[in-house]
Amino acid sequence: MEETFTAGIRPGGLTEGREIRILICHILSELGEPMSFDEMTESILTDGTANYFEFADALSELRDTGCVVAIKTDSGINKYTITEKGRAVAMTISGDLPLSVQEKSAENARNIIQRRRIEKENLVSISKTEDGYMIHVRVTDIGTDLMELSLFMPTMEQALAAKEKFLSNPTGAYAKVLAALAGEF
Repeated sequence: MEETFTAGIRPGGLTEGREIRILICHILSELGEPMSFDEMTESILTDGTANYFEFADALSELRDTGCVVAIKTDSGINKYTITEKGRAVAMTISGDLPLSVQEKSAENARNIIQRRRIEKENLVSISKTEDGYMIHVRVTDIGTDLMELSLFMPTMEQALAAKEKFLSNPTGAYAKVLAALAGEF
């Protein structure tokens, strides 16, 4: 039976609070922008790098020691940013972590931040209809929206797949719709 502190951790993952604190500092330093608790959790736990409880304890300790600070955004979400003290930790002892763990977690963090930006700029919702589902897509811009489109999907699985496909490349989807409507297909 797995112990609580190692549950869900892949072989080669981090089990010590010190390692997880170093990793959090490394990610925030590497990323160069604040992350919410959920974004950090996802970047570290997605591939089994650490356990949730150990991660939460490590973040709390970093906050208590002044290595990270929480900043409340306009939308009321706390985002954590690294301090100079935390940056020094990342630069000084991040070599104590396996390079593969550092790179994978930083890549996860970059992908999560990129996905959040895409979701903020490209609104997608799904609504139930009498005989299926409608997926509503809106590509926003600084001024007038670039595109607003609704498509019927017979099943929720198809609607979710279409949503994911769109969010994986909204610029490409917009370009293809534009080309099709302009007669370039």
